[in-house]
Amino acid sequence: MRTHRSASAAALATVCLFAACATAQGPRPGGAPAPAAANPCAYRPINVAPRSQGGYGQEPFRNPPELLARNGVLTTDLRVQYTDKATTSIGGCPVRLRSYNGALVGPTLRVRPGDTIAPLLNNRLPAETPAQVRSQFLQEDTVAFLDMRPYSFNTTNLHTHGLHVSPNGNSDNVLLAIPPQDTLRYSIALPADHTRGSYWYHAHTHGSTAIQVGSAMAGALVVEDDPNTIPASLRAANEREKVLVIQTILYDTAGESENIAAFFPDGSNSPALCAQGSPNCTWLSSNRQVTINGQIVPVIRMRPGEVQRWRLVDGSFRETMAIRLQGHALHEIATDGLYTGRVDTWRDGQPIILYPGYRSDVLVQAGMPGRYQLVDDSASAAKGLRGVAEDANLIAILEVAGPRVPMRLPTTAEMAPLAPFAGVDLSTTATGVQEAVFKLGSGMQSANPRNSFEINYSAFNESRTRYLELDSIDMWSLTTVGDPAAVQGGNGIPPLPHVFHIHINPFQVSRTGPDGRAQWVWKDTQFIPGGDTVTVYTQYTDFTGSFVIHCHILDHEDLGMMETVEVVKEMPRPHPRPDGAPAGHAHGSH
Repeated sequence: MRTHRSASAAALATVCLFAACATAQGPRPGGAPAPAAANPCAYRPINVAPRSQGGYGQEPFRNPPELLARNGVLTTDLRVQYTDKATTSIGGCPVRLRSYNGALVGPTLRVRPGDTIAPLLNNRLPAETPAQVRSQFLQEDTVAFLDMRPYSFNTTNLHTHGLHVSPNGNSDNVLLAIPPQDTLRYSIALPADHTRGSYWYHAHTHGSTAIQVGSAMAGALVVEDDPNTIPASLRAANEREKVLVIQTILYDTAGESENIAAFFPDGSNSPALCAQGSPNCTWLSSNRQVTINGQIVPVIRMRPGEVQRWRLVDGSFRETMAIRLQGHALHEIATDGLYTGRVDTWRDGQPIILYPGYRSDVLVQAGMPGRYQLVDDSASAAKGLRGVAEDANLIAILEVAGPRVPMRLPTTAEMAPLAPFAGVDLSTTATGVQEAVFKLGSGMQSANPRNSFEINYSAFNESRTRYLELDSIDMWSLTTVGDPAAVQGGNGIPPLPHVFHIHINPFQVSRTGPDGRAQWVWKDTQFIPGGDTVTVYTQYTDFTGSFVIHCHILDHEDLGMMETVEVVKEMPRPHPRPDGAPAGHAHGSH
């Protein structure tokens, strides 16, 4: 897609509305709809025009359904089930996808600090036969050097991404595995001083994460503001809030998602696989459309001058989201759910870059009447998750109409008191060093096509643990490597981008703000460019127990790019060496 930044308001109504703007090949000549296909689930461009014009897009924007805590507890039956093809479709294709409550996006969970999230996770997915489980295992084992057997595609659990809560028992424990036809009552207690902001939840069982999140198993989680302690202008914007869960739901020509290979990057044979209707057809070649809350190019309506809070959640499995709103600035107030204590204004032409797992809270003030494009802008190879450039996609439309609303944006001075860790600079107090080397490499022998997905040169094994000391402050050095240069002329893989995520405790990292200057932000998920090193700082507070770090490119996680860490009150004693010599125990070693 090519956007038209200089288009007048009158011309905006016709830009990219009848073309398949989300395809890797770009729009069809003349914007004509795709020809009808016998199979509605074929890998063909999706017509994003309104239904009245034969398309599947431009319905009024809908927030996901909401579930609220009552008397300090949020209880619900969160059913893990297949969607019903008779009632659920994407772009005209009836789909049977793993979901929460049979919908294409999970309900938004809304709580306050001190509340307890206590859903009954009810796994209603069917139990697989031994032959099916074996087939699923081989899908992963034949492409990766696994060190721990993955769970079946219908085994699940629940991760509250970004929450600072206990990782133990039936709290945010991603080492649990709930098999098909089983249930677990979670009890995730938020501290009374928990940060307020935008988080999300999704499935996180080793071996099934990409399949489940790449279907529809994700939803927003909001820790609500205290309306009495936020600026009046922010309170007014919150009353007009939009929750945007951005997803790349991948399904085959049967409307299903059962093949881990479909979540890999596009290769030279991907177009041919799609042309053949292969279940291994990958995202960029599939012509599938980015969805927001399960909708294709929804229409958000505002009045001139109106200010809305948009909570952006990147729930994609492998996609760079360069979010830009045509003709409007995005006024960012929080990253990964945590208030920055200022208003960072990203103007049209300065997209906010999101990677899988990222969140960004922005305030949007509507301009002149007209129709404007919300786009996932093009991304350079340096910013693309596949190490290649990504084309632009139309993902929503903003329609501005009606009488002007006298609203204003909050100022940085008004937002400053909301910063949760004001004045904290962990880079000056860190005393320990941790290293996470993300390694994606190929088998050195041509007869073995499997790849290695490792952190610190080891594939995931739950029994292999990195120990961290409670309340300690560490600098983490995050880097990516590929194969040795000697083999890159053959089957070697060069250093490629990865996305670091750590559970339970956020970290502090420097980024370049919209004014071109370095600024500190707090996050829980961080993009690492191929071959580069990113330094972050964190402190392990309040909770001991085991959790994980991993790559949030979800098939990488499933295939081994994950590590168990355990926060302990006292570091374990070093084990003696077999030769009797003294044995050191470096902070955080395996």
